[in-house]
Amino acid sequence: MSTPERLTHREVREILRSFQDSGWTAMTLELDDLRITAGKEGPPATREPAPAPAAAKPVAAEEKSAPEPEPPVAVDTPAPADRTGCVELRSPAVGAFWVAPSPGEPPFVEPGQTVAAGQQLAIVEVMKLMSPVVAPQAGVVVEVCAGNAELVEYDQLLFLIRPSDE
Repeated sequence: MSTPERLTHREVREILRSFQDSGWTAMTLELDDLRITAGKEGPPATREPAPAPAAAKPVAAEEKSAPEPEPPVAVDTPAPADRTGCVELRSPAVGAFWVAPSPGEPPFVEPGQTVAAGQQLAIVEVMKLMSPVVAPQAGVVVEVCAGNAELVEYDQLLFLIRPSDE
């Protein structure tokens, strides 16, 4: 890529194509005095200052006796993975995170799967350049921390691996 001061039309198209292929709904890219804002469902909302809170008015005695709202219904959520002793595998670059070699194919790995040192676990795509994400050591994949087709940041946590003695 050229220097931030001279972004080419081709590079802007590639950035927008990567955004379109991602799971993001909106993005803003700022490089010096250049600002690109894009949204998949119309233009993204611009940030406006939050309105000042209205002054509270006194509550009449009759209003205080309103019925209590019902408590929220408990939803079963999976317990977080035990991260004790795990090795963190982080993104080598900013780009689109792919868990499979191509669309429609099974993922490289899934949680609970044993992997060898150097085994490919995913791909981070930057401007059509595919960077393999490989296991730093043998172990068991405890958690995949990013979603397929999600845009990831440099050094973002992608995998947790519990090392094995292999």
